[in-house]
Amino acid sequence: MPEPWLNPEWKPAVPTSIVFVHGAIVNGWEMTLLRRRLGQLGYRVRQFEYQSMLKGLDYNVERLRDFVRETPGEVLHVVGHSMGGVLIRQMFESFPDPRPGRLLAIGSPLLDCWVGHRFNRLHPHLGRYMIGRAVLDHILRDNDPVWHGARDFGVLAGTYPFGIGAIFKSLPAPSDGVVLMEETRLQGITDHLTIRLNHFGMLFSKRCCAQIALFLATGAFVHVASSKQKVIAASSTAVLQA
Repeated sequence: MPEPWLNPEWKPAVPTSIVFVHGAIVNGWEMTLLRRRLGQLGYRVRQFEYQSMLKGLDYNVERLRDFVRETPGEVLHVVGHSMGGVLIRQMFESFPDPRPGRLLAIGSPLLDCWVGHRFNRLHPHLGRYMIGRAVLDHILRDNDPVWHGARDFGVLAGTYPFGIGAIFKSLPAPSDGVVLMEETRLQGITDHLTIRLNHFGMLFSKRCCAQIALFLATGAFVHVASSKQKVIAASSTAVLQA
């Protein structure tokens, strides 16, 4: 059974899969709780793993394309954390999947990566080994500020600055401690929501999970003081506003 704060109306009506894409350096273990929670709604969940340190961005985007194509389901959603959202954006602009479904990025540096630049400047060679090839590719490119894909695309941005980026006293605000909020402001997306959580905290938060489930089901987040709250069950609304 799904958690009581996950509205049963958010369950998929047809066989639906969610592909999860982790961020740089990690391997997907940090998305385990989020996968389990959304799986309780009836989604088939799959974790895509990639080599962010040794392989470049284009290579990993092509691997994600193949993984998505092999994933069954009449409807296909894709949820990415951090650099995972960057891979999702690039893949679906270059290799769109014909099935219906939505995309969601959590704390993703879609426009640039201030923290990546700072680490890269620490040392001529050591910095790039610290961030990995995928992030290096991302920060050395001119990233289009506009989403050109056909799918609904939602973005969650954290505003609690606790993370590796906090070692730099000049870290701009607001941020989630790793990614700046302004770096998540991709133009042309369907919805954007800020939430008072840090970079990894968003993956473990019930209210964040509820927002993700809501967006996948309806194509919109609940914004505080929004009339959209009327469509949410009382128990779910309490979690979303907590």
